[in-house]
Amino acid sequence: MSFSHLMLTQPEVAGRLSREAEKGMIPQSVMILGSDYSSRMTAAVELALTFLSEEDAYQNLDVQDLVILSNRNSQLRIRALLSVFRRSRNRRSWLMLLHETRILLLSYHAALNESGDKEAFRCAGELGELIYSYRDDFSENELDKFIQSFEKLSGNLFSSMKKRSPFSIDQVRDIQAFLQLESDRGKAVILENIEDVTAGAMNSLLKILEEPPKGAHIILVSRDPSRILDTILSRVRKYELPPISQELTRRFILDTFTKEWNGTLEEYFYEEAGFDGEKLKALAAGFVQRSFVRKEKPSYEELNELTAFLDEFDTYQLFMKALYEELMKIAVTGRKPSAMRAAGTIVSLWRDSAVYNQNRKIMIDRAERGIRNE
Repeated sequence: MSFSHLMLTQPEVAGRLSREAEKGMIPQSVMILGSDYSSRMTAAVELALTFLSEEDAYQNLDVQDLVILSNRNSQLRIRALLSVFRRSRNRRSWLMLLHETRILLLSYHAALNESGDKEAFRCAGELGELIYSYRDDFSENELDKFIQSFEKLSGNLFSSMKKRSPFSIDQVRDIQAFLQLESDRGKAVILENIEDVTAGAMNSLLKILEEPPKGAHIILVSRDPSRILDTILSRVRKYELPPISQELTRRFILDTFTKEWNGTLEEYFYEEAGFDGEKLKALAAGFVQRSFVRKEKPSYEELNELTAFLDEFDTYQLFMKALYEELMKIAVTGRKPSAMRAAGTIVSLWRDSAVYNQNRKIMIDRAERGIRNE
């Protein structure tokens, strides 16, 4: 019960969880709170494995009694870790890629097959078979072929996932059935970013929390508890993770990826995945100049090109942040008094999009019209 992986980035929370788990003080239902890239999933996974007495399964997550409904940018993370593995070709980089891939694949657990998309489950099955074929003694040629196959099969899965939304009421019902199955050591479920789900799914989840089956462990993960029902919040014990300090981030990346880095962990993943951050900034600057400064409406083709770029790495949040920063630069100069209002419009639109699960392309269109009309 050492929570050794969490200890690398969140030593205080890791120590608390370890002490409480040792004394049997952790309830059936808990919530891990924190921003993205604060090691929330690491905490949730290590806690689930502690409940199931499977601490040694952290890397391969080959645990039948665990389901993870991950609601994250898996494509970015896996592309970044695949890039590291392609370059390093060692066991450490493989285990990191394996762990992140298994988090994704546990969203396609057999217990969820009834409510799941059949094509996505097929793609997940093919990727799962591939990762079990990996061997440490691969020749260079065999490893090249494995990496090519991994890239192709993971790409197929990500393409099929674009049809998915945050987990549904049907999936929550499948989770309930899974938790009621008999097991000597119990069952565990991790539900990530539950604030993004529908009201129906949240109410269905509440029913499970009100009367959790014997031996069932439910771990909720959230970045924004203000969007979660109070009745859910009152039924879980909360563990809050602060943002990882710059020094801990630097040390973690150096120890884990053997690379000097002075940015955030998220920025590191974007760079490893091949994301062009400078292009995003240039697109945001052009967007503001055209729509806000010159009051010109972009063409349909221009908006399509922008959203295609943002879709590749799901960088809508980064783009909205870049728009806000561009507008604040103008506001500081005092050249256009309406720049502050336009910046506020961008903040409101992003919040509305998060609360109502609005289509991201519609959000960009609303942002363009909003700042053009200021």
